[in-house]
Amino acid sequence: MVRIRLMRVGKRKQPSYRVVVADSRSPRDGRIIEAIGHYHPRQEPSLVVIDTERAEYWIARGAQPSNQVRKLISIASAAPEGGPVATSSVPTPAPKKVKATPAASVAQDSLEDDEAGAAELPEAVDQAGAAPEADAGEVPGSEAATGGDDPA
Repeated sequence: MVRIRLMRVGKRKQPSYRVVVADSRSPRDGRIIEAIGHYHPRQEPSLVVIDTERAEYWIARGAQPSNQVRKLISIASAAPEGGPVATSSVPTPAPKKVKATPAASVAQDSLEDDEAGAAELPEAVDQAGAAPEADAGEVPGSEAATGGDDPA
């Protein structure tokens, strides 16, 4: 039996597909009879190019399209004559403004003010004096280590 199906091409994590006519017993990316189009789902919007005349020819000869190819053929047949189809199944949301500062969580309510000007963020407090360590000049036990005498 002859099938019209997708053949995966492209790099890892970047799939693109060819719409091919192949024997149903051959592997997914194996031997094909004819390539009749291609499909790029990662483009925004998705790109579908299928030669609908060749698809109708093969369907008339008994080729069975897969479910995904059946959908792609219906999309491609709705396109202007001979041109590629750009489809988008998911509407793209508007980009969100995100503050990339540590104090951004403190100033959540000031994000609306950011459009008018820079938002006032709290200054970091210097906590060096609050550290429990002694001054860097004094090292405890240094007199005991040297014996209290001058080594010179």
